[in-house]
Amino acid sequence: MSSVETMPLTARVEEGARRSRWLPGKHALLLMPACLVVGACLVVPLGYLLALGFNPPRPGTVDLSGYLTAANYVRLLTAPFYWRVIGKTIYLSAVTTALCAILGFILASSIWRTKPSRRGILLIIVLSPLLVSIVTRTFGWMVVLGDNGLINSLLMGLGLIKSPYSLMFNDGSVIIGLLHVFLPLMVIPVLTSLERIDPSVPQAASTLGAGQLTIALRIVAPLASPGLVAGTTIVFSLSMSSYVTPALMGGPDSGMITTLIYQQFVVTFNWQFGSVLVATLLATSMTVVGLVFYEFGRRTRAWMARR
Repeated sequence: MSSVETMPLTARVEEGARRSRWLPGKHALLLMPACLVVGACLVVPLGYLLALGFNPPRPGTVDLSGYLTAANYVRLLTAPFYWRVIGKTIYLSAVTTALCAILGFILASSIWRTKPSRRGILLIIVLSPLLVSIVTRTFGWMVVLGDNGLINSLLMGLGLIKSPYSLMFNDGSVIIGLLHVFLPLMVIPVLTSLERIDPSVPQAASTLGAGQLTIALRIVAPLASPGLVAGTTIVFSLSMSSYVTPALMGGPDSGMITTLIYQQFVVTFNWQFGSVLVATLLATSMTVVGLVFYEFGRRTRAWMARR
């Protein structure tokens, strides 16, 4: 028999406490390589880019200068065009996130209610679009929604329309493309939260006379709210920073801030003002996500207080 097994209970507790005090330092040491990689590959380049925004505009120059100015931020704040671009980006991202939340919750609930033997197959079907690149999926939607695409060809073949509808290069087509890309990213966290719910809870509510809609909105949705918040954060952040889908389905004048950033960096070579747009995109995304977390925490505390 080992010495640990013969050790008294109090001694074992003290030994466990000493080990727990030592583990944080060990964990910090193990995390140091990852922190160094993140700092070198993300924090340093991003900091350099944000500092570049305080330099005067010098197209074609990406070196930091000793002269600091807020001219780029003044240009951004005083031009209504950029405010419209930011507002449209938030609008399209919010609509995409709301649709993903509604459809993702319905889809995740359907998978959750099926037999366990079928959940794996349904989950593979939901995640299968992630196996195809975003560019390929976007071009697929362009084939479907184009003037000579599947929908217009079908409607004209049936005699319902005489000329093709303009289904591409508008806000609706961008939302459809973003919805198709990010819907699986909403289903995964929501389904994870649903699987933690005791199945007897909705069954008890049904026994007491609650309808399916009441059970879904008053019982299942609040219990699955952590997954909804996580999915909302992921989808909104990625929608705000998405470039391929808005550029291809919305055209060069899609009005998204990401296409404007691309134009500043690649077309006009004005890296200083492009850096300001990057900082604005980052600040806007973090602000909206912070408000979502704040509202979720407030509602959770109020819900717990009523209990």
